[in-house]
Amino acid sequence: MKVTLLGLEFAILNFGCEALSYSFVNEFSKIASQIGMDCEYTAVVFAPSDKIAVPDTGQKVSCLKIRYKSLSFWRSLRKLFKQSDLIVDFTGGDSFSDIYGKKRFFMATIIKLMALKSNAKFILGPQTYGPYEGKMVKRLARYVLCKSDYVFARDRMSGELATELSKRKVDIVADVAFALPYDKTAYDKEEHKINVGVNLSGLLWNGGYSHAKLPLTVDYRQYCEELLDVLSKNPIYKVHLISHVGTECGDGVENDYSVCCELHEKYPKTHLANTFKSPMDAKAYISTMDVLVGARMHATIASFSSGVATIPFSYSRKFEGLYNSIGYDYTIHACTEETQQALTKTIGYIEDYQKVKKNVDASMKQVAILQEEFRRKLKEIVTENKEN
Repeated sequence: MKVTLLGLEFAILNFGCEALSYSFVNEFSKIASQIGMDCEYTAVVFAPSDKIAVPDTGQKVSCLKIRYKSLSFWRSLRKLFKQSDLIVDFTGGDSFSDIYGKKRFFMATIIKLMALKSNAKFILGPQTYGPYEGKMVKRLARYVLCKSDYVFARDRMSGELATELSKRKVDIVADVAFALPYDKTAYDKEEHKINVGVNLSGLLWNGGYSHAKLPLTVDYRQYCEELLDVLSKNPIYKVHLISHVGTECGDGVENDYSVCCELHEKYPKTHLANTFKSPMDAKAYISTMDVLVGARMHATIASFSSGVATIPFSYSRKFEGLYNSIGYDYTIHACTEETQQALTKTIGYIEDYQKVKKNVDASMKQVAILQEEFRRKLKEIVTENKEN
Protein backbone atom coordinates (compact mmCIF):
# COMPACT_ATOMS: atom_id res chain seq x y z
CA MET A 1 0.00 0.00 0.00
CA LYS A 2 1.41 3.37 -1.04
CA VAL A 3 0.79 6.06 1.57
CA THR A 4 1.55 9.74 0.94
CA LEU A 5 2.00 11.99 3.97
CA LEU A 6 1.22 15.72 3.88
CA GLY A 7 1.78 18.27 6.61
CA LEU A 8 4.17 15.97 8.48
CA GLU A 9 7.89 16.72 8.88
CA PHE A 10 10.64 14.35 10.03
CA ALA A 11 13.74 16.56 9.98
CA ILE A 12 12.63 20.16 10.48
CA LEU A 13 13.94 20.53 14.08
CA ASN A 14 10.46 21.41 15.32
CA PHE A 15 9.91 18.43 17.57
CA GLY A 16 6.17 19.13 17.80
CA CYS A 17 5.79 18.59 14.06
CA GLU A 18 8.18 15.65 14.14
CA ALA A 19 6.34 14.05 17.07
CA LEU A 20 3.17 13.90 14.97
CA SER A 21 5.09 12.34 12.09
CA TYR A 22 6.89 9.59 13.96
CA SER A 23 3.85 8.80 16.09
CA PHE A 24 1.51 8.43 13.13
CA VAL A 25 3.79 6.23 11.03
CA ASN A 26 4.49 4.13 14.11
CA GLU A 27 0.77 3.62 14.81
CA PHE A 28 -0.26 3.15 11.18
CA SER A 29 2.50 0.65 10.43
CA LYS A 30 1.61 -1.52 13.41
CA ILE A 31 -2.04 -1.60 12.34
CA ALA A 32 -1.16 -2.41 8.73
CA SER A 33 1.17 -5.17 9.90
CA GLN A 34 -1.60 -6.72 12.01
CA ILE A 35 -3.73 -7.26 8.94
CA GLY A 36 -0.90 -8.27 6.64
CA MET A 37 -0.35 -5.06 4.67
CA ASP A 38 3.07 -3.71 3.72
CA CYS A 39 3.33 0.07 3.48
CA GLU A 40 5.48 2.32 1.34
CA TYR A 41 5.58 5.89 2.67
CA THR A 42 6.46 9.14 0.93
CA ALA A 43 6.33 12.43 2.83
CA VAL A 44 5.93 15.76 1.03
CA VAL A 45 8.15 17.98 3.17
CA PHE A 46 9.99 21.27 3.49
CA ALA A 47 13.01 19.58 5.11
CA PRO A 48 13.92 16.35 3.30
CA SER A 49 16.19 13.66 4.69
CA ASP A 50 17.46 10.38 3.28
CA LYS A 51 17.82 8.82 6.74
CA ILE A 52 14.26 8.62 8.02
CA ALA A 53 13.73 5.41 9.97
CA VAL A 54 10.73 5.13 12.31
CA PRO A 55 11.55 3.60 15.73
CA ASP A 56 9.91 0.30 16.72
CA THR A 57 8.80 -0.44 13.15
CA GLY A 58 11.92 -0.55 10.95
CA GLN A 59 9.83 1.52 8.53
CA LYS A 60 11.56 3.86 6.05
CA VAL A 61 10.05 7.09 4.72
CA SER A 62 11.00 8.66 1.38
CA CYS A 63 10.78 12.42 0.84
CA LEU A 64 9.62 14.80 -1.86
CA LYS A 65 10.85 18.33 -1.17
CA ILE A 66 8.31 21.14 -1.49
CA ARG A 67 9.46 23.73 -4.04
CA TYR A 68 6.49 25.91 -4.84
CA LYS A 69 8.26 27.74 -7.68
CA SER A 70 9.46 24.59 -9.46
CA LEU A 71 7.36 23.10 -12.25
CA SER A 72 9.10 19.76 -11.78
CA PHE A 73 7.88 19.65 -8.17
CA TRP A 74 4.26 19.98 -9.24
CA ARG A 75 4.74 17.29 -11.88
CA SER A 76 6.34 14.96 -9.34
CA LEU A 77 3.55 15.70 -6.87
CA ARG A 78 0.84 14.89 -9.42
CA LYS A 79 2.61 11.63 -10.27
CA LEU A 80 2.96 10.75 -6.59
CA PHE A 81 -0.75 11.35 -5.93
CA LYS A 82 -1.67 9.24 -8.95
CA GLN A 83 0.36 6.31 -7.57
CA SER A 84 -0.98 6.63 -4.00
CA ASP A 85 -3.58 4.47 -2.32
CA LEU A 86 -3.99 6.77 0.68
CA ILE A 87 -3.09 10.42 1.22
CA VAL A 88 -3.01 11.49 4.88
CA ASP A 89 -2.76 15.21 5.67
CA PHE A 90 -2.07 16.68 9.13
CA THR A 91 -1.33 20.30 8.07
CA GLY A 92 1.37 20.47 10.74
CA GLY A 93 -1.25 19.82 13.40
CA ASP A 94 -2.50 23.40 13.72
CA SER A 95 -2.01 25.14 10.35
CA PHE A 96 -5.38 24.38 8.69
CA SER A 97 -6.32 27.91 9.75
CA ASP A 98 -5.33 31.48 8.98
CA ILE A 99 -3.98 32.07 12.51
CA TYR A 100 -0.44 32.03 11.06
CA GLY A 101 -1.36 34.15 8.04
CA LYS A 102 -3.38 33.58 4.87
CA LYS A 103 -0.39 32.80 2.66
CA ARG A 104 0.55 29.78 4.76
CA PHE A 105 -3.05 28.54 4.62
CA PHE A 106 -3.40 28.99 0.86
CA MET A 107 -0.13 27.28 -0.03
CA ALA A 108 -1.02 24.21 2.04
CA THR A 109 -4.53 24.18 0.60
CA ILE A 110 -3.33 24.17 -3.01
CA ILE A 111 -1.68 20.81 -2.34
CA LYS A 112 -4.84 19.54 -0.65
CA LEU A 113 -6.90 20.47 -3.70
CA MET A 114 -4.51 18.54 -5.96
CA ALA A 115 -4.74 15.53 -3.67
CA LEU A 116 -8.54 15.63 -3.75
CA LYS A 117 -8.47 15.36 -7.54
CA SER A 118 -6.56 12.06 -7.40
CA ASN A 119 -8.15 8.62 -7.04
CA ALA A 120 -6.51 8.04 -3.67
CA LYS A 121 -8.50 8.10 -0.44
CA PHE A 122 -7.89 11.47 1.22
CA ILE A 123 -7.73 11.57 5.02
CA LEU A 124 -7.47 14.66 7.21
CA GLY A 125 -5.55 13.36 10.21
CA PRO A 126 -6.25 14.43 13.82
CA GLN A 127 -5.57 18.16 13.92
CA THR A 128 -6.95 21.54 14.95
CA TYR A 129 -9.54 23.13 12.64
CA GLY A 130 -9.81 26.89 12.59
CA PRO A 131 -10.15 29.60 13.39
CA TYR A 132 -11.08 30.79 9.89
CA GLU A 133 -11.28 34.57 9.82
CA GLY A 134 -11.18 35.30 6.07
CA LYS A 135 -14.21 34.57 3.87
CA MET A 136 -12.14 32.83 1.19
CA VAL A 137 -10.27 30.87 3.86
CA LYS A 138 -13.54 29.64 5.32
CA ARG A 139 -14.90 28.76 1.88
CA LEU A 140 -11.83 26.71 0.96
CA ALA A 141 -11.76 25.00 4.36
CA ARG A 142 -15.39 24.00 3.91
CA TYR A 143 -14.68 22.59 0.45
CA VAL A 144 -11.73 20.50 1.66
CA LEU A 145 -13.67 19.21 4.66
CA CYS A 146 -16.64 18.24 2.51
CA LYS A 147 -14.59 16.48 -0.16
CA SER A 148 -12.30 14.50 2.17
CA ASP A 149 -13.00 10.80 2.58
CA TYR A 150 -12.32 10.87 6.32
CA VAL A 151 -11.96 13.77 8.75
CA PHE A 152 -10.42 13.42 12.22
CA ALA A 153 -10.18 16.17 14.84
CA ARG A 154 -7.89 16.03 17.85
CA ASP A 155 -10.29 17.90 20.12
CA ARG A 156 -14.01 18.48 20.59
CA MET A 157 -13.86 22.22 19.84
CA SER A 158 -12.26 21.59 16.45
CA GLY A 159 -14.63 18.72 15.72
CA GLU A 160 -17.67 20.88 16.39
CA LEU A 161 -16.32 23.72 14.24
CA ALA A 162 -15.52 21.36 11.35
CA THR A 163 -18.95 19.72 11.62
CA GLU A 164 -20.74 23.07 11.66
CA LEU A 165 -18.77 24.26 8.65
CA SER A 166 -19.09 21.11 6.54
CA LYS A 167 -22.30 19.50 7.86
CA ARG A 168 -20.53 16.13 7.88
CA LYS A 169 -19.35 13.54 10.39
CA VAL A 170 -16.05 14.36 12.06
CA ASP A 171 -14.39 11.76 14.29
CA ILE A 172 -12.92 13.17 17.50
CA VAL A 173 -9.82 11.23 18.59
CA ALA A 174 -6.55 11.88 20.44
CA ASP A 175 -3.56 13.79 19.14
CA VAL A 176 -1.34 11.02 17.75
CA ALA A 177 1.71 12.37 19.63
CA PHE A 178 0.32 11.04 22.92
CA ALA A 179 1.54 7.65 21.61
CA LEU A 180 5.11 8.81 20.80
CA PRO A 181 7.52 6.11 22.04
CA TYR A 182 10.52 7.01 24.21
CA ASP A 183 13.28 5.42 26.26
CA LYS A 184 12.39 5.76 29.94
CA THR A 185 15.97 5.00 30.99
CA ALA A 186 17.77 7.48 28.73
CA TYR A 187 18.17 10.21 31.38
CA ASP A 188 18.71 10.16 35.15
CA LYS A 189 16.42 12.13 37.44
CA GLU A 190 17.56 14.50 40.18
CA GLU A 191 15.98 12.76 43.18
CA HIS A 192 16.70 15.33 45.88
CA LYS A 193 14.95 18.26 44.21
CA ILE A 194 11.59 19.00 42.66
CA ASN A 195 12.45 19.05 38.96
CA VAL A 196 10.61 21.88 37.21
CA GLY A 197 10.84 21.97 33.44
CA VAL A 198 10.20 25.30 31.73
CA ASN A 199 9.68 24.86 28.00
CA LEU A 200 10.28 28.28 26.44
CA SER A 201 8.88 29.34 23.07
CA GLY A 202 11.04 31.36 20.71
CA LEU A 203 7.92 32.21 18.73
CA LEU A 204 6.22 33.85 21.72
CA TRP A 205 9.45 35.43 23.00
CA ASN A 206 9.94 37.13 19.63
CA GLY A 207 6.33 38.30 19.36
CA GLY A 208 5.10 35.85 16.70
CA TYR A 209 5.60 35.95 12.96
CA SER A 210 5.96 39.43 11.44
CA HIS A 211 2.87 38.85 9.26
CA ALA A 212 0.69 37.32 12.00
CA LYS A 213 1.03 38.71 15.51
CA LEU A 214 -0.37 36.53 18.28
CA PRO A 215 -3.06 38.18 20.44
CA LEU A 216 -1.51 37.63 23.88
CA THR A 217 -2.78 39.49 26.94
CA VAL A 218 0.14 38.08 28.95
CA ASP A 219 3.49 39.81 28.53
CA TYR A 220 5.41 36.61 27.75
CA ARG A 221 8.88 37.97 28.43
CA GLN A 222 7.85 39.40 31.78
CA TYR A 223 6.04 36.18 32.67
CA CYS A 224 9.08 34.01 31.89
CA GLU A 225 11.56 36.25 33.69
CA GLU A 226 9.46 36.60 36.84
CA LEU A 227 8.70 32.89 36.90
CA LEU A 228 12.38 31.96 36.62
CA ASP A 229 13.32 34.57 39.22
CA VAL A 230 10.91 33.05 41.74
CA LEU A 231 11.78 29.42 41.01
CA SER A 232 15.57 29.80 40.83
CA LYS A 233 15.63 31.48 44.25
CA ASN A 234 13.85 28.56 45.90
CA PRO A 235 16.33 25.77 46.86
CA ILE A 236 13.70 23.01 46.69
CA TYR A 237 13.52 23.35 42.89
CA LYS A 238 15.89 22.38 40.12
CA VAL A 239 14.76 24.42 37.12
CA HIS A 240 15.39 22.97 33.66
CA LEU A 241 15.21 25.23 30.59
CA ILE A 242 13.93 23.02 27.78
CA SER A 243 13.69 23.81 24.07
CA HIS A 244 11.42 21.94 21.65
CA VAL A 245 12.27 23.86 18.47
CA GLY A 246 15.69 24.82 17.10
CA THR A 247 19.36 24.07 17.69
CA GLU A 248 22.49 25.70 19.08
CA CYS A 249 23.22 27.35 15.74
CA GLY A 250 19.71 28.62 14.98
CA ASP A 251 18.67 32.24 15.34
CA GLY A 252 15.24 32.38 13.70
CA VAL A 253 12.00 33.65 15.20
CA GLU A 254 10.99 30.06 16.10
CA ASN A 255 14.18 29.06 17.91
CA ASP A 256 13.56 28.05 21.53
CA TYR A 257 17.15 27.15 22.36
CA SER A 258 18.49 30.68 21.85
CA VAL A 259 15.87 31.95 24.33
CA CYS A 260 16.85 29.23 26.80
CA CYS A 261 20.50 30.33 26.49
CA GLU A 262 19.60 33.98 26.99
CA LEU A 263 17.60 33.26 30.13
CA HIS A 264 20.17 30.82 31.50
CA GLU A 265 22.74 33.62 31.39
CA LYS A 266 20.35 35.86 33.33
CA TYR A 267 19.38 33.11 35.79
CA PRO A 268 22.54 30.96 36.13
CA LYS A 269 21.07 28.73 38.84
CA THR A 270 18.84 27.19 36.17
CA HIS A 271 19.93 24.09 34.26
CA LEU A 272 20.20 24.48 30.49
CA ALA A 273 19.10 21.24 28.83
CA ASN A 274 21.11 20.32 25.77
CA THR A 275 19.40 20.24 22.39
CA PHE A 276 17.88 16.88 21.57
CA LYS A 277 18.40 14.45 18.71
CA SER A 278 14.72 13.73 18.09
CA PRO A 279 11.23 14.20 19.57
CA MET A 280 11.66 10.78 21.23
CA ASP A 281 14.87 12.02 22.88
CA ALA A 282 13.14 15.22 24.03
CA LYS A 283 10.27 13.21 25.52
CA ALA A 284 12.71 10.97 27.37
CA TYR A 285 14.26 14.04 29.04
CA ILE A 286 10.90 15.67 29.76
CA SER A 287 9.70 12.44 31.39
CA THR A 288 12.23 12.98 34.22
CA MET A 289 10.51 16.19 35.33
CA ASP A 290 8.13 16.40 38.28
CA VAL A 291 6.27 19.30 36.69
CA LEU A 292 6.53 21.07 33.34
CA VAL A 293 5.36 24.52 32.25
CA GLY A 294 5.16 24.44 28.46
CA ALA A 295 4.44 26.94 25.71
CA ARG A 296 4.93 24.38 22.91
CA MET A 297 1.86 22.17 22.80
CA HIS A 298 3.73 19.00 21.90
CA ALA A 299 6.23 19.55 24.69
CA THR A 300 3.23 19.52 27.03
CA ILE A 301 1.86 16.39 25.30
CA ALA A 302 5.24 14.70 25.82
CA SER A 303 5.08 15.70 29.46
CA PHE A 304 1.43 14.75 29.92
CA SER A 305 1.72 11.34 28.26
CA SER A 306 4.75 10.41 30.37
CA GLY A 307 2.87 11.13 33.62
CA VAL A 308 4.42 14.49 34.50
CA ALA A 309 2.33 17.23 36.14
CA THR A 310 1.76 19.58 33.20
CA ILE A 311 0.93 23.29 32.97
CA PRO A 312 0.21 24.27 29.34
CA PHE A 313 0.74 27.94 28.47
CA SER A 314 -1.95 28.49 25.85
CA TYR A 315 -1.52 31.06 23.08
CA SER A 316 -4.16 29.56 20.77
CA ARG A 317 -7.41 27.63 20.96
CA LYS A 318 -5.60 24.39 20.11
CA PHE A 319 -4.52 24.10 23.76
CA GLU A 320 -7.94 24.67 25.28
CA GLY A 321 -9.57 22.48 22.67
CA LEU A 322 -7.26 19.55 23.32
CA TYR A 323 -7.07 19.71 27.10
CA ASN A 324 -10.73 20.56 27.68
CA SER A 325 -11.62 17.49 25.60
CA ILE A 326 -9.94 15.24 28.14
CA GLY A 327 -11.26 17.02 31.23
CA TYR A 328 -8.02 18.80 32.15
CA ASP A 329 -8.13 22.36 33.48
CA TYR A 330 -4.64 23.41 34.54
CA THR A 331 -4.02 25.59 31.49
CA ILE A 332 -2.71 29.16 31.57
CA HIS A 333 -4.93 31.18 29.21
CA ALA A 334 -2.44 33.65 27.76
CA CYS A 335 -4.93 35.36 25.44
CA THR A 336 -7.41 36.28 28.21
CA GLU A 337 -5.47 36.43 31.49
CA GLU A 338 -3.24 39.25 32.69
CA THR A 339 0.45 38.67 33.33
CA GLN A 340 0.34 38.65 37.13
CA GLN A 341 -2.76 36.46 37.15
CA ALA A 342 -1.04 33.95 34.88
CA LEU A 343 2.12 34.02 37.00
CA THR A 344 0.24 33.50 40.26
CA LYS A 345 -1.69 30.56 38.82
CA THR A 346 1.48 28.97 37.45
CA ILE A 347 3.35 29.19 40.75
CA GLY A 348 0.30 27.84 42.58
CA TYR A 349 0.08 24.84 40.25
CA ILE A 350 3.80 24.15 40.65
CA GLU A 351 3.51 24.23 44.44
CA ASP A 352 0.58 21.82 44.22
CA TYR A 353 2.13 19.65 41.48
CA GLN A 354 1.21 16.34 43.13
CA LYS A 355 -2.49 17.21 42.88
CA VAL A 356 -1.95 18.30 39.27
CA LYS A 357 -0.29 14.95 38.51
CA LYS A 358 -3.34 13.07 39.81
CA ASN A 359 -5.46 14.99 37.32
CA VAL A 360 -2.99 14.11 34.54
CA ASP A 361 -3.32 10.43 35.40
CA ALA A 362 -7.13 10.66 35.38
CA SER A 363 -7.22 12.50 32.03
CA MET A 364 -4.87 9.97 30.42
CA LYS A 365 -7.63 7.38 30.83
CA GLN A 366 -9.76 9.50 28.49
CA VAL A 367 -6.80 9.83 26.11
CA ALA A 368 -6.51 6.04 26.01
CA ILE A 369 -10.17 5.73 24.94
CA LEU A 370 -9.69 8.29 22.16
CA GLN A 371 -6.47 6.62 21.02
CA GLU A 372 -8.21 3.28 20.74
CA GLU A 373 -11.03 4.82 18.70
CA PHE A 374 -8.49 6.21 16.20
CA ARG A 375 -6.76 2.85 15.93
CA ARG A 376 -10.11 1.17 15.29
CA LYS A 377 -10.93 3.63 12.50
CA LEU A 378 -7.48 3.26 10.93
CA LYS A 379 -7.90 -0.51 10.93
CA GLU A 380 -11.22 -0.10 9.07
CA ILE A 381 -9.57 2.17 6.50
CA VAL A 382 -6.61 -0.16 5.91
CA THR A 383 -8.87 -3.23 5.73
CA GLU A 384 -11.15 -1.51 3.22
CA ASN A 385 -8.14 -0.59 1.09
CA LYS A 386 -6.83 -4.18 1.26
CA GLU A 387 -10.17 -5.57 0.08
CA ASN A 388 -10.29 -3.14 -2.82
